[in-house]
Amino acid sequence: MSALLPEAVRDRFHLPPRAVYLKSHSVGCQPRTAEGLLRERLLEPWRETGEAWPHWLDAIDAWRAALAGLIGVEPRDLCPATNVTAGLSRYISALGQATDRRTILLAPSAFPTIGYLAGGLAAAGWKTRYLPDDADVRDAANWTAALDDDVALVVAMHVSSNSGALTDIAAVASVAQAAGARCVADCAQSVGIVPVTPARWGVDAVLGTSVKWLCGGPGAAWLWVAPHDRTALDPMERGWWSHENPFEMDIHDFRYAPDARRWWGGTPDVAPFALSAAGIGEIAAIGVDAARSHNRALQAMLREALEPETPQWRWPAGEIGGTLCIDTGADQPRVAEALDRDRLRTDFRGTILRLSFHAYNSVADVERTVTALG
Repeated sequence: MSALLPEAVRDRFHLPPRAVYLKSHSVGCQPRTAEGLLRERLLEPWRETGEAWPHWLDAIDAWRAALAGLIGVEPRDLCPATNVTAGLSRYISALGQATDRRTILLAPSAFPTIGYLAGGLAAAGWKTRYLPDDADVRDAANWTAALDDDVALVVAMHVSSNSGALTDIAAVASVAQAAGARCVADCAQSVGIVPVTPARWGVDAVLGTSVKWLCGGPGAAWLWVAPHDRTALDPMERGWWSHENPFEMDIHDFRYAPDARRWWGGTPDVAPFALSAAGIGEIAAIGVDAARSHNRALQAMLREALEPETPQWRWPAGEIGGTLCIDTGADQPRVAEALDRDRLRTDFRGTILRLSFHAYNSVADVERTVTALG
């Protein structure tokens, strides 16, 4: 039980009344500090000064610094983005000018937006290649087998949203780079509950979001580009905030910013990043390692209670992230009805039940889940 966090952690978040929230893989509960931080960093400067841009830009810089501290990178290499799709789109727009290779390699279990984006680039000469449907994304040998001299980019999910599989990103990055390709890690389903360490992994870029485990709300995604590509890649999608000096205002003279601002594009959003900073602050204070240990302890309790009683279900094997994905098969309608009846907030991908225990979940939440499903 030493791995469990104190109950007081729950008081730092707004939890749905009379319900058990087990969907941190989807949105994540609102930190109690979020509303005040939004007022302090967005609304009050706007109300008091009218022209609040210096304060708003300070808020974005504070967000970059907070996230950088959480994942162990330099703030200047982080680019705010509206969503993961936008961040990846800008990255590929730059990559296309840096290599003649034109194949993007990913797994069929990648989040669909990645496949939609890659497939939509066919008109620009890009091809999409998928690992076999039955390939274990955690085995770097499966990625090696799919690589050739036309693969420009490997996009690997750190944690799969369909299965919860936890991929060894460092191993995938190593085989990609040995084949002459770059590697991007999609950490949307891991950051905040599983350690995300871009510098140790040796990846070329990382994508993430502030919804889900970071409890930061929508609109505050991000792209991290490795220092070795800090000035080597020039995105085609650029705007005045990509400029070395956005306030120079010379339409005939564009110079890329020397850091991740080159990926920003136009006028940056502010509110999503002010909100996101609240979530990052709470997760940093709790500690990702502590949240991960707590998550694993609750997962183990649930499995110990239910797995022997449900031989007809398929429980995950191998390393997984924060989400427990259980294939309930023909029992899915009954399971869904029981969870809804007992106000347990979960979701399904087909017959696969997805349960996520975050820092604010408790032993009582596990017991209530076991009672409902038992």
